[in-house]
Amino acid sequence: MEVKSASSAVYELAYHIVWCPKYRKSLPEPVQSGLKTCIRSVAEARGWEVKELEVMPDHIHLFIGAPPSESPTGIVKVLKGTTSVVMFREHPNLRTVFRHGHLWSPSYYVGSVGHVSEETVARYVRDLKARTVGRPKGWRASSPQQVGGSPPA
Repeated sequence: MEVKSASSAVYELAYHIVWCPKYRKSLPEPVQSGLKTCIRSVAEARGWEVKELEVMPDHIHLFIGAPPSESPTGIVKVLKGTTSVVMFREHPNLRTVFRHGHLWSPSYYVGSVGHVSEETVARYVRDLKARTVGRPKGWRASSPQQVGGSPPA
């Protein structure tokens, strides 16, 4: 992943998001291809980076990068809401299969993704105090990658 920056943050955030159609019903092929286009255009308009996208007949897998100002819940709400409106407009026959204007199940899965494992971060936090004992005044371990390294010159 690539480190990005905003006005007050440097970040490296990505999420694996999965959601399903209501009642896990299968989506026809034209709807699947329309969803890919719609998701990519919404992400581009919002400044999100679609790293990978796979639309299956009964669920969607999305690997997306977003700034820290965007919550995973907010990303899912925007994508599910926008795609639902667009798909019902472009494919009116969906209304016969998905009643009451509900294309998506209310639930979803989201997992954060990073280049540093959970174990590495836990060890970094746990061992922070031990690493700073005996270090020159003003020295700080600034990241999990610097752990065990020598103080800056």
